[in-house]
Amino acid sequence: MNAPPNNLPAERRATPVDVLKANLTKRTDDFRAVLPSHIKVEQFQRVVVTATLSNPKLLECDRQSFLMSAIKLAQDGLLPDGREAALVPFKSSYKDEGGQWRDKWLVQPMPMAYGLRKKILQSGEVLSLQVGVVYLAEIESGHFLYEIGIDPPIRHRPKLDMTEVEMADDQLVAAYSIARIKNGEGEPFWSVEVLRRAEVLKIRNMSQTGSTVDRYGKPRKPSGPWVDWEPEMWKKSALRRHSKVLPMSGDLIDAIERDFRGDMEREAAAESAATLLTAQADGPIVLPSHDPATGELTDQSGTESGAALQVDSRGMTDVDEQTARRLDAGDTSAQGASERQPADDPAPLDPHRGQPWAEKRREILDLAADAATVGDFKAADAEFVRHGVAFPDAVKAEIEQVLLATRKRLSRPKA
Repeated sequence: MNAPPNNLPAERRATPVDVLKANLTKRTDDFRAVLPSHIKVEQFQRVVVTATLSNPKLLECDRQSFLMSAIKLAQDGLLPDGREAALVPFKSSYKDEGGQWRDKWLVQPMPMAYGLRKKILQSGEVLSLQVGVVYLAEIESGHFLYEIGIDPPIRHRPKLDMTEVEMADDQLVAAYSIARIKNGEGEPFWSVEVLRRAEVLKIRNMSQTGSTVDRYGKPRKPSGPWVDWEPEMWKKSALRRHSKVLPMSGDLIDAIERDFRGDMEREAAAESAATLLTAQADGPIVLPSHDPATGELTDQSGTESGAALQVDSRGMTDVDEQTARRLDAGDTSAQGASERQPADDPAPLDPHRGQPWAEKRREILDLAADAATVGDFKAADAEFVRHGVAFPDAVKAEIEQVLLATRKRLSRPKA
């Protein structure tokens, strides 16, 4: 007898996009805590998903890095829609436990020129803001004039009949940003920032993807927005340099400073990660003792027990917590007790001891836990951004939870 047909639908397996949506939903409270009032949580989450669909490479990136980047853009009130800001994947290398180099894709939050311009105008102090680039043909034909001490100090009549060759990226000469700023009861005044080609190329060479040389000075093939949209990156460089002296709201300061340092920090993070991941743990150091008769230094055989004291990389003797407290209290007899501790009864050790990143992990956790002001929290968060690529996922999740708890603690209204 034939079995009745099974009309139940087959179980649908979750796609990477479904997993992302679930992760964003879990972070709803975190997004709501940092987003400005004019941006709804659901709207921000939809834009993040749309950005991911537009760039599927983001689904291959480290999940913690992705979520932290989204939260940072939420803090700045910028939507990652490719216009105000973007979530940019970039590749980083690390050594695994077997000593083999592996590639790992991370996500970097990147405010765009439009987003920065929007936030600056929202400060209410800037009446107008304009950015542009200048080509060699415009300089030669007198269409661009820049003077110091003249109001307005810059004049640009774009040359509309330039050829494709004249508008090539290698014909770019300068980028500028012009702002008209309120002046109390007086006349508004002009503020101008002009970057020469050499200055822009210096900024480009600090980029991990746009640089034409690697950190060792060897030629490399650039990629990313500095190749695909070089004129826009010139404008953005002029704007973010100018933003450092423009009136701005408090939430914008972090966006500008982090974006201005972003390329440099990514390079520093890569170097820091390489240093941490390739560092070797310091071996034991034998503390010399004194001969009681002559006062001269002897080797470790001159100690009472013949056992060497262990000294960590900071020059601190390895003793248990109870002994350390007694020493801090002035009990010098505790030192002898520490030296005579039996070898089969070792002091409790940090489970991460010996890992090249253990000390940096402890430092960031202490900074976050002890943060008493927003400035303290930002210092801890900056250290995490700089060195986070070196940590295993479990350690990154641990630090992230402490940072989130600290931010919530500091954001509570004081009684």
